[in-house]
Amino acid sequence: MKKFLTVAVLLCGVMISSTASAARGVVAFYNQSSNKIVIATNMGYTCGEVMNFPMRLDRGDVVAGDLESFASHELYNLTTDTSFTMWISKYWASESQALDWLERGY
Repeated sequence: MKKFLTVAVLLCGVMISSTASAARGVVAFYNQSSNKIVIATNMGYTCGEVMNFPMRLDRGDVVAGDLESFASHELYNLTTDTSFTMWISKYWASESQALDWLERGY
């Protein structure tokens, strides 16, 4: 019984730490017509395109998920309790790099 409880506590700890490690950010820019989005994180800006349309995604919304690697990721809008898919093309960008990405797309 002791082993079972120990394993259960360890599994719960792993599950909690894995969800707690998701990066958080705030939507700094979103243009629904171009699908471009810029999210401000504590490591810089994450730039990409929304691949599906959330019911609601506004500047200032708090989002969480894998914001620090290239590719398609499902992100969670903590403000509205919804999820959306984003293709990340740039991360850890400075403000000027994020503005360049918005203008040029790279």
